[in-house]
Amino acid sequence: MCSKKWLINLVLAFVCQAALATTVCAHGLSTPQVAGHGGDFTLQSFDGPVSLEQYRGKVVLLFFGYTSCPDVCPIALSVLANVLSELEAQELERVKALFVSLDPGRDTPELLHKYTAYFHPDIIGVTDRAEVIDHITSDYGVVYERKERSSSPLGYVIYHTLDILVVNAEGRLLDRRIQPAASAEDIVAYVRSLLNENP
Repeated sequence: MCSKKWLINLVLAFVCQAALATTVCAHGLSTPQVAGHGGDFTLQSFDGPVSLEQYRGKVVLLFFGYTSCPDVCPIALSVLANVLSELEAQELERVKALFVSLDPGRDTPELLHKYTAYFHPDIIGVTDRAEVIDHITSDYGVVYERKERSSSPLGYVIYHTLDILVVNAEGRLLDRRIQPAASAEDIVAYVRSLLNENP
C-alpha cells in the first residue's frame, strides 16, 4: 500500500512539473528581468488587514495569481502547501505564505479565504483595489497582463509572473526567486537556510 501511494505521488509530481513547464513557456513571464525593491504593504484578507510589517522575524513566501487561474496557480499553491506541511511546528511559526490576487474585481477576501484554505491554513489570500495591487507589483518586480479571451469561461485570462518571491526575516525582498518547477524539498531546504540565518 505504501509503495502504491508513493508511486501515485511520484506520478502526480511529474504531471505537475510538466504542467508548470508548459505554462511557463506559454505565458513567458517567469523570472522577468524587472528589478523589484520590495517594501511594506497592507492588503485585505478575510480576517482583516494584513501588513507585511507584522511578519518581521518570519520568512514570507509571496505568490501573485488569481483564483480562476486554470493551471499554474493551483499547482504553485499545492507546492507551497507541501512546503508548509514539511516544516517542523517551530519552523512553521516563523514562515508565512501570502497569495496576492491579481484579479481584485472577482477575488473577494471571502473567496480567497475559501480558496487558500483548500490548500493549507497558513496560506493567506489577500487583495485590495486594482491601483494598490499595481503599486505592489511594481515594487516587487511582478509583471501581469489581463487579456480578453473568448475561449475562457471568464472571458479573459491573466498572464503573470510565475515565480514565488521570498521576503526574509528583516523584511527584505531577496533577489533569488523560487522557480515554479522547483521541488518542495528544495524549497524547504532554502527556507530552512533562511531561518538558520536568524535563529
